[in-house]
Amino acid sequence: MTAPAPGAVAAVAFDLDGTLVDLERFHHDAWLAAARQAGVTLTREQAQHRLPHLIGGPDPLVAAEIAALSPSGAPAAGILAAKHPAFDELVGRVPEIVPRAGVRTVLEGLRDRGVPLAVGTATGRDTALTVLRRAGLLELFGEARVVAAQDVPRLKPAPDVYLATARLLGVPAGRQLVFEDSATGAAAARAAGSPVVAVPTVHDPDYLRRFDELGALAVAGEWAEPDLTSLLDRLLGGDTRSATVRAAYVRA
Repeated sequence: MTAPAPGAVAAVAFDLDGTLVDLERFHHDAWLAAARQAGVTLTREQAQHRLPHLIGGPDPLVAAEIAALSPSGAPAAGILAAKHPAFDELVGRVPEIVPRAGVRTVLEGLRDRGVPLAVGTATGRDTALTVLRRAGLLELFGEARVVAAQDVPRLKPAPDVYLATARLLGVPAGRQLVFEDSATGAAAARAAGSPVVAVPTVHDPDYLRRFDELGALAVAGEWAEPDLTSLLDRLLGGDTRSATVRAAYVRA
């Protein structure tokens, strides 16, 4: 790899669920199932408005938010315990896990340029490795460069996961670019001091504005956006100014 320019991005870390693979609907369905067991019946739309941490977690906060709505006073620990097997069952029924469109092209392009890559996720290690393996992406990272829930003392939005990926990648957190789909994850990256680019699956305008408030460099609607490649070229070359990837999603 050619030595990066001073101040340039030298490594890249990726969130997993929602960012590399879109399994968010399974997380949401698992939460709705766990909520029903606690006597809380919500539609997906209601859940997005009444559970502030539904998108991006962390799971203990989502469980606590459901517990606060439970008419029977169901404990958060029990709700959390019900969610995990529900998620694993839903994912287990899927014959194939497919990365988001354009993800592999970006990952392989970075690998071919010699850019070190890591995953930072709030998902448990066994589940994260299984998802990456089934999606055909684990080989691009390696198990040693996957930071999972049990590897850090605090989950997102705390910075721990992205401080850990930066250590694994051998770069200062400020020279590690992070890709995230959730505002919670973007907050974790910014708290770690890392620049962040958002690739959300939720395109609600109010939600997208949160990325702007968090100082995301750009918000891309899809991985396959041609401007995303140009942005990566700029960042790897040392230009870390905010950028427009697509006007519908990014600050002007």
